[in-house]
Amino acid sequence: MIRSAAFFWLLPTAALAEVCDKERPDWAPAHGPATGLDELVFLFTSLPGLGILGAFTLAVLTAQKRYFAITAVFATLVGAALWLTATAPDDLTRAAITEGCVGPQTLPIASCVVIAALSIAVLARLWLRDRAATRI
Repeated sequence: MIRSAAFFWLLPTAALAEVCDKERPDWAPAHGPATGLDELVFLFTSLPGLGILGAFTLAVLTAQKRYFAITAVFATLVGAALWLTATAPDDLTRAAITEGCVGPQTLPIASCVVIAALSIAVLARLWLRDRAATRI
């Protein structure tokens, strides 16, 4: 009886672990578990996400190859970091997932991959256009 009570006492809960107070201060247990859309909004309202959006916007507005390259590299790095966090979470992330304030990372990772792929595709098109123009 005491062992089973001790086992339940050691399980992470909102009252015991208090991980979500540090990881996601705006989340409350009444909101329910976080979804992939919540994680996408969290990514693109954080500094790395705003950096990706800013670099992509700058690249589209100026149509310069270097900005598309920067966007592709930065989106790939952020996507890789998210993927590593999702596949090998540390204890803090595991506790946050258990509490429900951190959701699946599939949608944020996919959005980083799409932005990187779009940047690489436009970069290749710009490179081929410039190469064809110099041959004539």
